[in-house]
Amino acid sequence: MVKKKSQYQIILCWLLLYPLALWLGFALTDFPNTVHFLDLSIFVILTIIVSMFPLKIVDTNISLLQGISIAVFLYFGLFTAQIMIQLSIICVLIVVKVPFKEYFRYLAMTLMFAWISLLAGLVYDALGGETGPYQHEHFAWIAIVAYFITYFALNHILLYFVRVYLYKEQSVDLVDKDTWWDLVSECLVIPGGLLLYMLYSQMGIPGIFYVSIPFVAITIIIKMYHSSQQINYWLKQASEIGQRMTKHLRVNDILDVFIESLGSRLPVDVAYIVDSESGEYFHPLRLYEKTEGMIVKGKRLRKDEGLSGIVWLTRKSIMFDRKSRWQSLSDQYFSGKAESVISVPMMHNHIVVGIITFVSKKKRAYEKHHLLILEILSNYLTVAIANAKNYELTKRKSEQCQLTGLYNYRFFENVLTEMYTEYEYKQQDFSIILLDIDHFKRVNDTYGHQSGNEILIQLAQLLRKLVDTNGTVARYGGEEFIILLPMTNMLKSYKFAEEIRMCIAETPFTINNDLTDKKEVTIHITASIGVATAPHQGEDPMELIRNADRAMYTGAKKAGRNKVAVYS
Repeated sequence: MVKKKSQYQIILCWLLLYPLALWLGFALTDFPNTVHFLDLSIFVILTIIVSMFPLKIVDTNISLLQGISIAVFLYFGLFTAQIMIQLSIICVLIVVKVPFKEYFRYLAMTLMFAWISLLAGLVYDALGGETGPYQHEHFAWIAIVAYFITYFALNHILLYFVRVYLYKEQSVDLVDKDTWWDLVSECLVIPGGLLLYMLYSQMGIPGIFYVSIPFVAITIIIKMYHSSQQINYWLKQASEIGQRMTKHLRVNDILDVFIESLGSRLPVDVAYIVDSESGEYFHPLRLYEKTEGMIVKGKRLRKDEGLSGIVWLTRKSIMFDRKSRWQSLSDQYFSGKAESVISVPMMHNHIVVGIITFVSKKKRAYEKHHLLILEILSNYLTVAIANAKNYELTKRKSEQCQLTGLYNYRFFENVLTEMYTEYEYKQQDFSIILLDIDHFKRVNDTYGHQSGNEILIQLAQLLRKLVDTNGTVARYGGEEFIILLPMTNMLKSYKFAEEIRMCIAETPFTINNDLTDKKEVTIHITASIGVATAPHQGEDPMELIRNADRAMYTGAKKAGRNKVAVYS
């Protein structure tokens, strides 16, 4: 970012030195006896066309501008070449999408190349070079080579100082890989410029077309080929990202892979994905900020507001290249932080089930092929999320007790087995609590089995609340429940089991009398509890559960119920 002080310095230098460079160029130019403005107009049009279609080879832009400028210089003189180069520089800056509000960049570049052209022309003149129509006997090869070297050297030296002292870039080398690529490209273009100069001198306007049309045609074809290569590259990237997503079976993992994969390939400062399947609000699934990283939760968005609302209503993608075009529709996630925005709907059975939005602080950060790829990947993401949700639902059903919503014994047994495996590394005790409702058969006989189920459901909710995130609660079977407490020794587990016993005894349970009038009835129940701690009271999962069961029946049930017993 160029500071205000530096911008003012650029403006001042331009006002003082730019007119001087053009005046000196005009004063030192030997204009041809006759100047055909039609010919110059054709050169101008050719310059604009070439500026719009740079030739790209091995990720390096090769422009024919230098070839055209040397042809104009050799025939029409220094001042005409200066003006032509100024025009080409402005065209190039527009093509690379430098906004006009950054006018200081236009001033800096036009000033720099006005003086580069002038100094290179002076070197050419000092070595005996002449301008005008081509004459074999007066063709100054040494002067032309000197002009080319001077132009190339001054260009790179001044660009180096601009990057280091004006833009404050770090680790900039005067001569690097790009310098040598530029040298090679200039060596390829200059012969074409000399050929253009010679043919124009001999043939006039037809000479321009003989040289320029094939080159421009080849440039456009190669540019189109490069665009197709870019699309092919992104299609391969889309396939790779899609395959990475399908390897995951959890929705959160899929969302993370999607955002991280595209965030590393696209200019992304903010990205978010929202779910639009229910209610009047979008439910945020993932929010990513470049400075903050992945944020799981975010604020809700109304469906009738912002860019997401437009995409949801129209079911069409939108893309903006600057803030002024979307500012009135800004979503709260990136208001004031963005320039370029791209937002794509996630479609399933012709319904918008979600919206993907990428945001960049740079203007014109996204191109049409980015939109195309994002639309393709949105389909991948939609299918991957649907499959993951189905898998998670099936897995959850296979792990849960359908009545109480707690984990079932099979899931609990797997978790307990993993605890024994982890013990080899952590060497930390863990305990289980086995709980059985006292006289539960009496509840069923008195109030009915449906009322008994209500007791089980309410007790499951109570246990889930008491244990919270400190352990795993599962239904062991019938009226029995089992709790796993990681990193808990025998004394702590006994105290916690006693808290559970007292809480159950003090909690009123409200049920409907299923055998009589179905009126609500409040009853109290008690539980007998057994505790066992690994590894000392059980060297494997089955032994630990068996010992907790023994403690419950021997030390609690036979001792009068409503008690806690520890296996010994």
